[in-house]
Amino acid sequence: MFEPRNPRNQPESTYTKFVKYFSLVMTLVYPAIGVFLFFSRPDQVRLDDTTKKILGAVLVIYGIIRMVRVYQEHFKTRNRNHREE
Repeated sequence: MFEPRNPRNQPESTYTKFVKYFSLVMTLVYPAIGVFLFFSRPDQVRLDDTTKKILGAVLVIYGIIRMVRVYQEHFKTRNRNHREE
């Protein structure tokens, strides 16, 4: 389903490595912000309580979805290609 990132087993470029690790960091940042919003006190974030909980839940779910997509894009396809050769 996904195109191989590095079909000729060439070394990854600096840009590709940066994108891969930045994507991994962001998969942790989104859920962290979501959990913070979900459990924050009213004086920390000036949003309605319902709005904070909904936004926090959306960010956690989005972070999980990104985590799955980053794994599939950067790790799963490469491992599968190495096994096929």
